[in-house]
Parts: sequence; C-alpha cells; structure tokens
Amino acid sequence: MTFEIKKFSEGFWEEKEKLPPKKVSKIPLCPKTLFGADKTKPCVQQVYGVSGSGKTVLLNAAATHAVRSKDFSDTWRLVVFDIKHQGYEDLVKNTVSDMEGFLKSLNRNRITVIHPDIEEADEFLDGVINHLFELAQMSDDFSSTLILEESSTFIGSGAWSIPNTIKRFATQGRSLGLSLLLVNQRALSNKWTDTQSTGIVMFRMANPDNELLKKRWGLNPQEIETRLMEKKFSFAYYDLENLSLDFYNPIELRKTPSESKKGSSGTSGP
Repeated sequence: MTFEIKKFSEGFWEEKEKLPPKKVSKIPLCPKTLFGADKTKPCVQQVYGVSGSGKTVLLNAAATHAVRSKDFSDTWRLVVFDIKHQGYEDLVKNTVSDMEGFLKSLNRNRITVIHPDIEEADEFLDGVINHLFELAQMSDDFSSTLILEESSTFIGSGAWSIPNTIKRFATQGRSLGLSLLLVNQRALSNKWTDTQSTGIVMFRMANPDNELLKKRWGLNPQEIETRLMEKKFSFAYYDLENLSLDFYNPIELRKTPSESKKGSSGTSGP
C-alpha cells in the first residue's frame, strides 16, 4: 500500500522539497514528519480523539509506509507501547509482553508492539525508554519512535505527575534521533507536555475537551467539530510552533501495481 494524506479541498500533500519553489511556512504532515525526529524541534507529537475516530488507522497506515520508505533507515525502530492491547497487532507477527521479548524483537524487527501487564506497565515503560537511550547513545545511526497509547495512564495534569523517563525522552530525545507520540482518547490536560510538543493531531473530540481547546489555544471547538463531521475519519493538525490549524481528509490507501496484479490473479501477499 502507498500512503497519502489529502488536505481538504486540495491535492495530496507532498514532501517539502517537491512543493513549488516559493516560501513554505508549513511542513506537510506525513509519516516522515509524524515519526521522524527533527533535532531542531521538540520531539513530541500528540494524537487524540474519541474511540473509533480513526487514530489507530492513521498510525497503522503511517507505520506500514514508514518501514518501506527511504526516509527511515534500516536502524530505525518503531515501538508501540499499547496498554489497551488492541489496534496494532497486524503490524507484527507477534506482540511482546516482557522485557526479554522486547529486546529480542527490537533486535530483529523494525516494528515492536508491546502489550504490557497493567501492574508492571510503569516499570516496563521506564525500561523501554532507558534502553532506547542506551542504543541511541552507543550508535549515531540508531533512531526510534515510541508510540505511547493511552498516555494519560502515565501522565497526569501537572509536571510533577510525569515520570522522569518521559521527561527525559521529551527534553533529551531529539538530540539522539528519538521521537515520542502521545496517543489518547481525551486531550491531555498537562500544559508541560504542550511546551515539549511540535503539534497535535486531532480527530473527533469528547465534548469536555472543547472548552479545553478554547481556553488553552483560543480555538473554536464548534468550527473544528463541524469540519470533522463533514467526512468520517477526517482530522485536523494544530501546529504548536506557528499556531496554524489545518484539516485533512481521511487517509487513502491505494494498491501498488504489483498488489493490484496479485489481487486480480487470485493470490495474496505474505
């Protein structure tokens, strides 16, 4: 499958270097900008929306594209820490549930999906983050993206309620090629995470989050909700650097010629 994100009323977004030769103030939202670490910017992105709004579909499609893209080196690793145990299984042959499994998978595979035990999740997450830092410090070629599902399980409303390992990731990760996606059904109410984030991907929101958007950013929640209701699974991206808000159509997955040929012959891929 190829991966494309289409902006409302415009053509498909392309990489920055492919845009017409003029001043470009925005970088397209694509797997490279969603997962890739930019050492000049905060390494955190936030992704939120109510259950069934399309968050996991977008992240799955972006991950599938990333492992086939030249934008990501062979030493890049995507780690999904999924405490809800649902939504990313198709990305891997097997999920892992302990540190030993994580280490083996990270060594062999570009994508690792972790289903932690709830009682050991905090300690497990600390171990995962510390290991990613160790690898990044040992090799300049190593890079990694950590998707933290149901991130409010680990992050409270104040800076004091954030684990030190997540603070370390947010403040030191970008210099080592590490990036972090905080995924949640509800908007995080922690202002500290906003100071460490590049942007927010917003799907359909829970009603209580509307006031949060209005008070914190001066956004019009009714306008956002109306636009997102126009097309199911559409989403918005709020850039926390230039404070711009853009709306996107649902992603489109198109079969490559080889995949289309396989489908017409009645055979399936691996």
